[in-house]
Amino acid sequence: MLIVQLAHLETVEVNYSLLSKQIIKDAQLFNGRRKKQFLVCRSILASLLNQYCQIAILPTMVIGDNNRPCFLERNLPDFNISHSQDWVAVAISLDGRVGLDIEVARPRKNYLDVAKSFFADAEYQWMMQQADTLKAFWQLWTLKESALKLYAKGVWQIKSVKVDIEKQLISAPFGQHFYYQYQQVASVHLAVNHNKPITEFILQS
Repeated sequence: MLIVQLAHLETVEVNYSLLSKQIIKDAQLFNGRRKKQFLVCRSILASLLNQYCQIAILPTMVIGDNNRPCFLERNLPDFNISHSQDWVAVAISLDGRVGLDIEVARPRKNYLDVAKSFFADAEYQWMMQQADTLKAFWQLWTLKESALKLYAKGVWQIKSVKVDIEKQLISAPFGQHFYYQYQQVASVHLAVNHNKPITEFILQS
């Protein structure tokens, strides 16, 4: 099962009862919007674990490969966090690994040049055939980013991720299995990648 919660920062109340003293202490390292983002994302993660795994307090987290947060106890569900402007999203996987990326739909200067530089020719041609090329750009970008985050790879490797929208295939030299879901919710492009077939996908927003 794959569960994703998407939320606007201003609509989420932090549930401190689900957070450890260490998480609350760590939040003091940040200020303003970044502090709220930190607490909201961990509160959502704690709530999902409480709802689907009956875990009372958010377990200890550590920084793994390529600065990817993970739980210290490796038998706990894998998770991934993404944020864009005032939106945040948290995904948990009850079976396998998960990569998540969101991007708020917005203008991007020279996005066609960015696509030429970082997209394969087939991807670029597909994008240019769409009625809304900017929307298609964000779709490809989030799919590629979520694939990178699935295997804890850096954005500099984005060109190595190949996306075939028509065949619904993603491939990359650093990973064997990519199974994805893509949706646009209001102004947010959301893509999630999993290393196992997605038999059940729940999106909460």
